[in-house]
Amino acid sequence: MTISVNSKKKQVKKTFDELLTDLKTSNSEKVRYNAARILGEMGDSKAVEPLIDVLKYDKNGSVRLYAARALGELGDSKATTFLIESLREDRNVDVRVRAARALGRLGGEIVVEPLVEALNDENPQVCITATDALIEIGDVATDALMESLDHEKVNVRCDATRALGEIGNKKAVDKVINMLYDEWVNVRIYAVTSLGKLNDVKAVPALIDVMKNRSENELVRAGAAAALGVLRDQRALLPLRELIMEAEELGELEDTALKSFKKIMAANWQSIPGAAPQRKPVNTTI
Repeated sequence: MTISVNSKKKQVKKTFDELLTDLKTSNSEKVRYNAARILGEMGDSKAVEPLIDVLKYDKNGSVRLYAARALGELGDSKATTFLIESLREDRNVDVRVRAARALGRLGGEIVVEPLVEALNDENPQVCITATDALIEIGDVATDALMESLDHEKVNVRCDATRALGEIGNKKAVDKVINMLYDEWVNVRIYAVTSLGKLNDVKAVPALIDVMKNRSENELVRAGAAAALGVLRDQRALLPLRELIMEAEELGELEDTALKSFKKIMAANWQSIPGAAPQRKPVNTTI
């Protein structure tokens, strides 16, 4: 197999073996990381072990970064433990980010624990990427994320709450409801959003309480109103109507409540007394 490599002067076609040689022996970091990048794009599993060696031993962070990316693209589970090691130990932030992303693509139960650990990374981008990787993995990450809701760090609780909403496993509903009472407003914002995405009417009473709580942050209350619109449960109609009618003018909260009220009415009009359109009586006289 050959592939074209762009050059300022001309296009040079390099074979798989030539790229492996560049990866292993070139003194140029640019040549090495380009070789790693292209080998990932080629999709040949014979590149996995050489790329693992580069990930482990190359002194240049950019080369290790492209090796991690390539291993994620190749999708070979043999790279999993080495990517986990890079996620946990590499001093280069970009390498840890790429390792997290690659682990999300590889998936499996083995990657869940290290990715959950990475929610506590000192760098926010690593935390965000680890969260996205856990979302990509899906249901298998649910239990570990639920445990992370009790973490002492607010950013971990935020990321775990967001991820549980995106994954959508309803077993997390009760734990996410508890996050409505977290001391940090950012956690509560993610909680109301995630409860809408989890789409379980069990959350309706708690969301109503949050929406009605005048001492709560306005963004949290508006998020609760929006989530009620997603859930479309009739129990929210009266609280939404009261909130709208009590306002002297419609702000963001009241506007959100009005939109949710309309959504619930539209979804339930057949079962709400007086909501169904009245038919005109048929004139039977001749």
